[in-house]
Parts: sequence; structure tokens; C-alpha cells
Amino acid sequence: MRLAPKIALVLGAVFLLVGIAGMAFGGSELGDVPPESEDWSGTLKWEGETPSGYYGHFEWTAIYNVWVEEGTEVSVEVVDGGADNRFITCEELDDCGIFDVDGDIPGFQYIGEIWIDDSGWYEIRFTDDKQGSSGVMIREDPSVMGILGAIGGAGFCCGGVFLLALGATLSFTMQDKPKYDSQGHHLVENDGTRVILSEAPTRGSKDGVEQGDGAKWWVKESEKE
Repeated sequence: MRLAPKIALVLGAVFLLVGIAGMAFGGSELGDVPPESEDWSGTLKWEGETPSGYYGHFEWTAIYNVWVEEGTEVSVEVVDGGADNRFITCEELDDCGIFDVDGDIPGFQYIGEIWIDDSGWYEIRFTDDKQGSSGVMIREDPSVMGILGAIGGAGFCCGGVFLLALGATLSFTMQDKPKYDSQGHHLVENDGTRVILSEAPTRGSKDGVEQGDGAKWWVKESEKE
């Protein structure tokens, strides 16, 4: 088998195994939470009342949904988070009704998510705009890695199948070059004189027409007699 089909088959097998592993990882991360469960919006990370703050570790691979008591107006701030780590309202995300049916939590409403671009420890500050006391929750949804794993795994599987098919095709269409026999005998005719070439001259001979043992590599039939 030629080198190109071997490389394609090996890479195809590797891609396929990586893709299967990625899809299995993605499926395990997504879990089996039913839509009617309140954990559909993420598992509870913290719950408290305004005005208050929460200091904890946040990962960029997770989504942190913020819920507040229905009918209240609460401001959320990521202290010293900068432009890359901040609270984004559901109006800005255009998804305020995403949990109105699936994942609905009685007595609370979803108002947005805490966007984390750099994993680390952050303080989240909650303030009731009406200077009252309101219940707030942070719910963590780690499904981002599961989705990325499933998509990446599917891509690797497709690439692996393509490379395996390519390698199989090349293995049938590409053939090894036939070996050349340098010791063949040839008959050459020139001006009525027949010359028999018994074997190719040895490289490195003095005049280019002698073999390593000094014998001439060509003999005229007239001289043989």
C-alpha cells in the first residue's frame, strides 16, 4: 500500500475516535434535566435578598442566569468586572420569555445573565431600585461545554469518515510502481553489426564501459568467433 492511503486511513481512524469521545462528553454534560424542572434554567448557585452581594468563582464555560421576585426591579453589577465580565439584561439578549414555560420558577422572573469572559473570583452586587428587599437567585447552567463538545465531536466524526473513505479509495486506485530489472539483456543492431548487452556497466569504472571485474560489458558477435 502506498504512503498516502495509509496516512488518510490512520488520520481518519484518529478523527473518528476523537469525535466519538467528544460527543459522549457533550452528552454527559447536557444531562437529562426535563423541561418542566426548575433546574432547566440551571442549578441554584446562590440565593439571597437585596441589598446584598455574592462573592464566588465563575467559569467562562457556564451561563449564570439571574432571577428576581416577580414585580421587582433589581440592578445587578459585576464589581470590577470590566467590559468583558458584566451583567447583560434579557432585553439586550432578546430572550426575556425563554423560561416562561420550560424551566419556569413560580414567584420569580428571569431578568438576564452574568456574562463571564475570564474565569475567576468576582463579587456580584444586587440592589433593589425601589430601596426595598427582593429575593434574587443565581442559577448556573454548564451546558455550554456540552453543546460545544457535541458539535465538535460531530465535526470530527464527519472528518474521520471522509478520511477513511478517501484512504480506502486511494488504496484501490493507487498501485506500487513495478521494480526495474537492471540486469536484463538487450539486443542492439547498428549498421549490420549485432551487439549483445549482457548487463549495465558498474558505476565508478574508469572508462565507463568496464565492470568491476574488468570484463567488457559488450561483445561483438564477430569478435566472439
